[in-house]
Amino acid sequence: MTKHKVKVIVPITGDTKDKILEEAQVIARTDADVVEWRYDLAKSLYQFNDAGSAGDAMIFSAVEKMQVILSMLLEKMPGKQLLFTIRTRCQGGEFPNIPMAYERLICEAIKTRCVSFVDIEDTTDEKSMKSIMKLATDYDVKTIASYHNFDMTPDFTEIMEKFSGLLATGADIIKTAYMPRSAADVATVLSATAYFKEQEHSGHEMITMAMGSLGKISRVSGAIFGSDYTFASVGETSAPGQMPIETVRNIMSMLGDASSENLYLIGFMASGKSTISAKLHELTGKPVFEMDRYIEEKMGMSITDIFDKFGEERFREIETETLREIRPDSGAIISTGGGAPMRAENREIMSSQGKVVYLSVKPETVIKRLSVNQTDRPVLAGHVNIEYVTELLKKRDPVYRETADVVLETDDMSIEEIYKAIMDLCF
Repeated sequence: MTKHKVKVIVPITGDTKDKILEEAQVIARTDADVVEWRYDLAKSLYQFNDAGSAGDAMIFSAVEKMQVILSMLLEKMPGKQLLFTIRTRCQGGEFPNIPMAYERLICEAIKTRCVSFVDIEDTTDEKSMKSIMKLATDYDVKTIASYHNFDMTPDFTEIMEKFSGLLATGADIIKTAYMPRSAADVATVLSATAYFKEQEHSGHEMITMAMGSLGKISRVSGAIFGSDYTFASVGETSAPGQMPIETVRNIMSMLGDASSENLYLIGFMASGKSTISAKLHELTGKPVFEMDRYIEEKMGMSITDIFDKFGEERFREIETETLREIRPDSGAIISTGGGAPMRAENREIMSSQGKVVYLSVKPETVIKRLSVNQTDRPVLAGHVNIEYVTELLKKRDPVYRETADVVLETDDMSIEEIYKAIMDLCF
């Protein structure tokens, strides 16, 4: 199994609106890929404790408060994807086992268009699960079918059966968490994950872990055994065994031998990739590949001439060939062309062979920088205006963010601040 990029999820665990927003401010400054709002822990936001007290008015009030906070979270954490989770008591959480309220809140969270993922417990009845999944599909929200066992770890066969059962729900991502009682239990979880990913469903995303102190190794070894996401903490933990995000990132880097991994800089044209890659070369001594320059030398003509003679599709193929020519263990810094991540094959190469940093810029910043030099931008030929750039960036930005391990909002950052941030987060 090829090593892959593991994304880090950090939970918000506050029990009041103020605490939730305070945590969000702190998390916004981290390199977390996804932020999970554990709604069930925010007990002040829902005024019911059992089915008898969960009337329509109470649920409506809870929905309104939730909608407001989701909107505020999205505003406070630009660039972060949100996972909305209601963990019920039967699955180790705090939310009362009230199916009607559970389904309503998840569906309303989806409708806000603030969330990228929703967690659906596998104890949810089939009709409700299908209803939530259909709505999530309509709103382009990914679903996570989850199962937690805080008592024990079953044998290999039973874990495999659970994986298959969760997969059968149709969820985009499957998640299991088991409590180990021995090192052998941890090994069982890891081996089942690896086998399922290698032999059964290599293309399906999954989250697996062994909880508690014994299971900590499972939270940092996903790149080796197959888990696509892991959970880390910034402040309070939401589950036994969670470690601080800095610790998780450092250990994952060591396990992945980050010193020999490539670093890919992606972003829109005029985002500063060439300038930053040159500075990183000065600081680290790592070789630099300027993809556009490399392609020009290889083809013996300018990028504009390649576009004119062969067309954009052929140029994108050449980009893919170029990415494949760079050894995955060369420890190089690669400054990519603005359109390179738009090709799925290129995204796969970059994600599997190193760390990807997205240098984000707003359309206004692009226009300002391009006013100095427009001649070598064939994609923008004759279209250097705010409307065109805004529309093109609107298409590319979600892909850039999905591809990246690290996102830097660079409009108000100096060159020094940008390269220092990359050094802190990636080296």
